[in-house]
Amino acid sequence: MTVARPSVPAALPLPGELPRLLLLLLCLPAVWADCGPPPAVPNAQPSLEGRTSFPEDTIVTYKCDESFMKIPGKPDSVICLQSSQWSDIEEFCNQKSCPNPGEIPNGQIDAPNGIFFGATISFSCDTGYKLFGPTTSLCLTSGSGIQWSDPLPECREIYCPAPPQIDNGIIQGEREHYGYRQSITYLCNRGFTMIGEHSIYCTVNDDEGEWSGPPPECRANSLASKAPPTVQKPTTVNVRTTEVSPTSQKTTTQTTTPNAQATRSTPASRTTKHFRETTPDKGSGTSSGTTHLLSGYTYFTLTGLLGTLVTMGWLT
Repeated sequence: MTVARPSVPAALPLPGELPRLLLLLLCLPAVWADCGPPPAVPNAQPSLEGRTSFPEDTIVTYKCDESFMKIPGKPDSVICLQSSQWSDIEEFCNQKSCPNPGEIPNGQIDAPNGIFFGATISFSCDTGYKLFGPTTSLCLTSGSGIQWSDPLPECREIYCPAPPQIDNGIIQGEREHYGYRQSITYLCNRGFTMIGEHSIYCTVNDDEGEWSGPPPECRANSLASKAPPTVQKPTTVNVRTTEVSPTSQKTTTQTTTPNAQATRSTPASRTTKHFRETTPDKGSGTSSGTTHLLSGYTYFTLTGLLGTLVTMGWLT
């Protein structure tokens, strides 16, 4: 009777292949712990250096984009853990920014997009000032950092030309320069009247100073109209002298030579004197005095005439 021997399984490794099998089993955990591609980080890119697999303990470092810079103190790398997961990482890149541009005396800086890398700022001056220098500046890289492409401009005050002078007048408190909104006041000499605005002020048009209007004019005052001289009108004053009536005639008898007339009778004639007097207008207050003067003169004349007649013997 023949005894059958047990057969050897075909799958059993040969004694020479056992070390190779053990080595394969030891390598399996490393293959299973591959983390895959590293995570994306905002504004940064990983440095892979051509690797496509990332086993456990693999470290990947990131680099910020060109217009960004690393925030100091924050990590910039990840590591593949045993759990086949990458370690956590936070955003660590901030956009680059230029230094604070500063201030412009009597001017303004407009930065609508901030002062970050690639941003443009513009400059302007306050009213009454003119800009000298660049109107804009760009934030860009300069060596290892970033700087503004242009320096700040300067704002200089705008002056008006010398104020216009006027005839027969002066400028009150005149000075050497007149800036924006500064005014001058005109005064006329004595005997003259001002025609126009007393004051004008300095304005700005297209970055040039000019006066708000024309200066006034000083004209001579109008002469006061003189009243025409008063013309004295002649006034006739009739003064009636003493009348001698016919009944008061006297007969005078005189003895003469034979050839002479013995008796002469001469009636006293009525005598009326007319005097012409020139006096001022009515209401001047001088007519009454003149009338009294004429009356006295008439009395004196008649008295002298009567005396003459008596002397000649015509009246006794």
